[in-house]
Amino acid sequence: MKKKNIRNIALAPYPAVRLLGFVAGGVLAGSFFPVGVEVWFGMALASLLAVGGALLYEWFLSRSGRSLAVGRFPLPVSTILFLVLVFTAFAAYADLRFNHVPRNGLLPFAGKSIVLSGRVESRPVVSSSGTHFQMEVREVFDDGDATELCDRAAVHVRGAGKGELQIRRGSLVRVKGSVTALGGAGNRGEFNPHQASRLKGVSTSVFAVGVWQVQSDGESGAGWFERFLVEPVALYLENALKTRVSGGRERSFMAGVLAGQRDQLSPELELAFRRTGTAHILAVSGLHVGLLVLVVNLLLQRLKSAAWGRWAAVALTGFILLVYTMVTGGAASVRRASIMAMVVLTGAASGRQSFSLNALALADVIILFLDPLDLFSPGFQMSNAAVLSILLFNPRLNQLLNRGGGGKPLWRFVNSSLLLTFAASLGVAPLIAWYFGTFSLIAFVANFPVVLFSSLMLYALFGMLLLNLVSAAAAGVLGAAAQFFAALALDSASFFSSFPFGVVNFRPAAFELLLFFFLLPVPFFFLVRNRWKEGVGVLLVATNIFVWQALFFPPAASPAFLSVNLGRNLSFLFSSGFESIQIDAGRKPSDGERIGRQEAGFGFSSPSALVQLFSPDSLVLGAPSRHHVLRSDSLLVLPSVVIARPAGRVVKLWSRRHSILMASGTGSLQKSELFRADTAVLWIYRFGLKQQRELASWLEYSRPTHCLLVPGGFLKRVDREMLRRFSNERPGVEFRSKDRQMVVWADEPLSFRGE
Repeated sequence: MKKKNIRNIALAPYPAVRLLGFVAGGVLAGSFFPVGVEVWFGMALASLLAVGGALLYEWFLSRSGRSLAVGRFPLPVSTILFLVLVFTAFAAYADLRFNHVPRNGLLPFAGKSIVLSGRVESRPVVSSSGTHFQMEVREVFDDGDATELCDRAAVHVRGAGKGELQIRRGSLVRVKGSVTALGGAGNRGEFNPHQASRLKGVSTSVFAVGVWQVQSDGESGAGWFERFLVEPVALYLENALKTRVSGGRERSFMAGVLAGQRDQLSPELELAFRRTGTAHILAVSGLHVGLLVLVVNLLLQRLKSAAWGRWAAVALTGFILLVYTMVTGGAASVRRASIMAMVVLTGAASGRQSFSLNALALADVIILFLDPLDLFSPGFQMSNAAVLSILLFNPRLNQLLNRGGGGKPLWRFVNSSLLLTFAASLGVAPLIAWYFGTFSLIAFVANFPVVLFSSLMLYALFGMLLLNLVSAAAAGVLGAAAQFFAALALDSASFFSSFPFGVVNFRPAAFELLLFFFLLPVPFFFLVRNRWKEGVGVLLVATNIFVWQALFFPPAASPAFLSVNLGRNLSFLFSSGFESIQIDAGRKPSDGERIGRQEAGFGFSSPSALVQLFSPDSLVLGAPSRHHVLRSDSLLVLPSVVIARPAGRVVKLWSRRHSILMASGTGSLQKSELFRADTAVLWIYRFGLKQQRELASWLEYSRPTHCLLVPGGFLKRVDREMLRRFSNERPGVEFRSKDRQMVVWADEPLSFRGE
């Protein structure tokens, strides 16, 4: 019995798991250890030669009949050398992909307005600000000179609404626009465009001011497979949804779930799915691929009676998954799910005993072989966390709660569905909190109806798409059924998202996240084996670690002043040590969520007052605060902070430990005591010789320790460069950047967070 238990937890039956460990370790080493791609490549080449020598040595031993005297094939030395080869080869691969850009790329053209020629590589996405797509650039025209190159760029066309750009994935286009290097996250803990784009092999963005700067060549740059198969299938799906589904909201939901066209969903619906922890439904991933594979296998069931039929079914399923992956735009989540499905199907067709963990690990190895940077993708991590959590915990949870073996079929279905959702949530919820800073308290309950109705909708959709080829009436019936289930799924998400305390803002520290995943399997191991004392003991130890580490490592005190980037706009947080003040609330209600996350992340308390500077009074009044200083208010005295408005667009705050002055335009600055402060934030709209003298004279008089210069939206390019040079020549003066935060500590020098 003991031997059996030891075997169950050993890694001997899981060679792919061991291989995945070395692959992942190599990707991490190559990405973050600055050894150099040449060094990693040299080590990989040396390991390859060593593996070849070891295998040649074993071959000579086997030929001479002395293999039994030496040991079983392969020798331990050969195995170790092979694993070193895997580690170093993936390290070199990841270093090349993560830390290097093409020599003949777009970065040398940053800051210029040029014409680019190439192929649309992703499906154009339409938003309120314009159209976005990824472009494979093949040629650049700059000042009459044509340069051939090979690079990718993220293109944004301002004001291009739906249908205005007659392009699609694979179209050959020419784009005139300004090239810029991609910036980092606007604020700490937020989405980082530079990092996300580097994972896709993109290092620059191109901005076109209008539709007239995009010209389609009227041809498709896609290969024959895409032109004659993928594009007709995508067009068939689009037309079938338009003709068989009448509801606009439900049709947009179906297009997002079936083909990955999430841009057709309204922001309110996307927010409802995020709040309920069911946003994974909107991403074409394992659920959708699994249902497609199930439908295909049901149709091919008769073919599996013979061995050749099983392999033919696997090949046909793989072909269908390949087409579906390309129809959905080649999303990484679809690629991962398709590879995992093919690994499982191939193992089943071979007739050999397979382990689910092995299949998952082998699929991950294939995925990382195709793109090692997928390891850093949140989707890759969440997919693996969900599947691994289901494999480890779902059977044991069923064993723990269904020991009687009874119950009605309906109860068993509901019970197993809830346990499956709970098992997946155990693995995914911590990663959602880590990446997005939110934790849904109702995700466990909301997932059951939303996933159930979405699955029924997909079954009806697959049937509708098949019957639409032969019978329009039958397809219409299934289309109506799909629309009904889609409405139920949407109503369920909206209902649960309306709960007032369904979501809490919470971002765990790295130590807490690692501790959670390390300790999570241990209590289940004891509870399933009826060793309740040990299981409860582990839970108590884990709770003590969480509590005591919070006591020994308390959060740092909040800074005296912090800037919060909101795109073109700014908001600021000021702390006296006892009270917090917020200056401005952005331009739209969603900006309040970003400001709130920065308050919590930097340790600010809830603001005692909210001061209007540029935001509308209505938005300021709608934000939670005990006091609101509006445009017409000139003075507010709090226990530890004084807020004054000496002029129209001038605000000053001071406490015992720090003072802040904010002014709009150099003309509003005065040489008086009321206009002196430790930290100054100045908005500059013109920067000719007159403004330069005014600013230099005021800085000489007031001598602020820190000064942030914010260029106005319509500041000329020449004036902007002059302002940047002006700030670089003076210590303590900083030119505002959209991906850097100004952080001022009361007793420490100025620091900036960002790239």
